Amino acid sequence: MDRLAGRLKHYDWGSATALSDLRGVEPSGRPEAELWFGSGDGPGSDLPYLVKVLAVDRPLSLQVHPDDAGARAGFAAEEAAGVAMDSSGRVFVDDRAKPELASAVTPFEVLCGLRPVDEALDAATALGLPDGLTAGLAADGSAAWPTLVGEALRGGWSEAVAALVDRCRPGVEGRWADTAELVARLADLHPGDPALLVVPMLCHHRLQPGEAVFVGPGVPHLYLSGLAVEVMPPGDNVLRGGLTAKRVDVPALVEALDPTAGAPPVQRATSDVHRYDVPGDDFGVWRLTDTGIDVEDRIGPDLVLGMAGSTTVGDDLVIGPGEAAVVPEADGPYRLATDGLAYLVTVGAA
Repeated sequence: MDRLAGRLKHYDWGSATALSDLRGVEPSGRPEAELWFGSGDGPGSDLPYLVKVLAVDRPLSLQVHPDDAGARAGFAAEEAAGVAMDSSGRVFVDDRAKPELASAVTPFEVLCGLRPVDEALDAATALGLPDGLTAGLAADGSAAWPTLVGEALRGGWSEAVAALVDRCRPGVEGRWADTAELVARLADLHPGDPALLVVPMLCHHRLQPGEAVFVGPGVPHLYLSGLAVEVMPPGDNVLRGGLTAKRVDVPALVEALDPTAGAPPVQRATSDVHRYDVPGDDFGVWRLTDTGIDVEDRIGPDLVLGMAGSTTVGDDLVIGPGEAAVVPEADGPYRLATDGLAYLVTVGAA
């Protein structure tokens, strides 16, 4: 087993202090957005998953990830067209899907998944979205989601965007007060952005520590604030629809959107050793709080991430908050103990 060095990523939405405070080091003076483990980090850089600590100070983009078939097709098309990997016009940077689990370490605010149709229509009515935008949803149900989202994101509804913000900015009372406050907050950051019209249609959560969401392919989402651990396969295809200064590709997002996916449930850690529900077998994620376990029956390398207190891996490898260790399969069973908070990431969901 080896200590695994993390790679710090600087993006404008990152926190100036959250990751440095976690690790007990001086801040870099730049926004620190992500701490990566498992990608180009020396020992363990070939792990079949990627683990990140996210420190979100400003909202990320409205985005969707493609499924395997969509990723392969998009990547092949851009390769055949000769689009350079570092080109600003490049959308698909690999041929893999990017399902991800985000587990809150601090209160973590997210938009994730399309609301049930009746709920979405209620929000649209309460916040004054035009009937012309939502008529298809009322008539055809969830099958109309790609048309509605594409129509909203392509623009042409500038008056509707302005009217929505005017309705939300003074605040509203009742069920949609939080949604109105969020629309106004995002409008301050991205004035006139067409994606503001989609915000009321998405489920809004304030995850508490230990709560998590699994974001599958085709699920629109937007991380808003807080600290979280995110686990995914080592793919990085992000199809953006708005609320960002980065490249937006509305046709690709709409093509990837899954109108049947619905909103993923909020998962809650119910014990000091909790395994999150991860569909498929890309990875497994366990959350441990002030406890110890014997790790056996392994089918690949494990990654242990410390997030609070001290975590001991095997007999004597001790890691602190914001540090990680990789345990090759060949090392066999081992003991894992923490007097704070740690995550165990495995090959396969079981």
